[in-house]
Amino acid sequence: MRDPALAALEADYPPLMLAQVEALRAYARRHGRTWKAELHAEWMRASAEPLLHGLRNSHGPSWLKGYALAAAPDAPLG
Repeated sequence: MRDPALAALEADYPPLMLAQVEALRAYARRHGRTWKAELHAEWMRASAEPLLHGLRNSHGPSWLKGYALAAAPDAPLG
């Protein structure tokens, strides 16, 4: 069964494109368990790669905090 809180969070934002999901997965693999904090810091410095920086503009830090890679469509991370 799907987490209702996650479903509500996703409903507030446009769906991710496959390229965005893949970019998030690759970023998470490169940065390990602190990937969200690293990405947030890059967003604040405006230094994230363009595809990921676009997520800051369209989805923002609140979305990132609640986002889970496991919830993303596509092959499992790992």
